[in-house]
Amino acid sequence: MIEDRRSNIGAMRRDIKKSFWVNAEEDLMIKKKAAAACLSEAEFFRQLAKGYNPVARPDERFWQAMDIIRELADKIDRVAMKADNSVDMIAVMSEAKKWRMLQNAIEKEFLRPKRGDG
Repeated sequence: MIEDRRSNIGAMRRDIKKSFWVNAEEDLMIKKKAAAACLSEAEFFRQLAKGYNPVARPDERFWQAMDIIRELADKIDRVAMKADNSVDMIAVMSEAKKWRMLQNAIEKEFLRPKRGDG
């Protein structure tokens, strides 16, 4: 048990340095792609090494759309609280839950790194 923990701790430590040369064009591409994904260059390469393709963060329009969906779900919840009977309340809250699930699905699609070819 203790050996398992030690081996996991060793796997998490970053004590191996990697250095390589790139030309000016490659350097610019790396900087742009890492910045677009809101990652340091080191983390950008770590994700690539793990088989992920970091995605560029969406612009402000995306976040505004997510805010609209969140506000809509909140308003639906408030309407549910004013319902006269529990059946209506449950039905309306179920609709709010669907909107939140839609928001989560959209964020998952656009924000999570995609698995690469290997």
